[in-house]
Amino acid sequence: MHTEIELKLCLPPQSVAELKSLPLLQGYSISEPTTQKLYTIYYDTPDFALKNERIALRLRKIQNEWVQTIKGGGTVSAGLHQRQEWEYPVLDNQPDFSKITDPSLIELFADKNLRQQLRSIFVTDFTRITFQLLFMERCNIEFCIDQGEITAGQRTHPICEIELELKSGTPSQLLKFTTLLENQCTFPLTRENINKSMRGYALYTKNNATTK
Repeated sequence: MHTEIELKLCLPPQSVAELKSLPLLQGYSISEPTTQKLYTIYYDTPDFALKNERIALRLRKIQNEWVQTIKGGGTVSAGLHQRQEWEYPVLDNQPDFSKITDPSLIELFADKNLRQQLRSIFVTDFTRITFQLLFMERCNIEFCIDQGEITAGQRTHPICEIELELKSGTPSQLLKFTTLLENQCTFPLTRENINKSMRGYALYTKNNATTK
């Protein structure tokens, strides 16, 4: 388990090309950018038992491999998200509770009724371009540009955002980099307090309201 610290910003889709060519990215990059297709399934019960416990359970396909991620608790302020995160490789797109080692999560998922009710609530399908940056002293930032969509039933919602994940360093360094980024961009950047998971739940709720 580790604490994930990241900052999210939304931007106009037509500005992505300009973003990728920013001198800021070229100046701090320590390797060539990579591109991945990420398909992610989020699970919960129909009455949102996990969400009500502030837990997110997802299965993400990266190339031909699946990774199970559980996120819990945390805070968000001015676009800066901090959450506990547990990740495990799994065989396919079905949750594997034998991988869980945290005592509180073991207790939560020991509930047979909860496990039987788990189902796909929504999915995200997007392309991620990742830059590895070295900013200031010992501050490593993973700079991701995500473009795609969230789907819940018949409803979809576009994704066009930047995720800045702090790999080493301090949150204040991450915020300093973000301010520098905002000052260099000629297009609007909006700090986002609502993550993909929260947007997915909102979309699922709307879809169910219109189909009842």
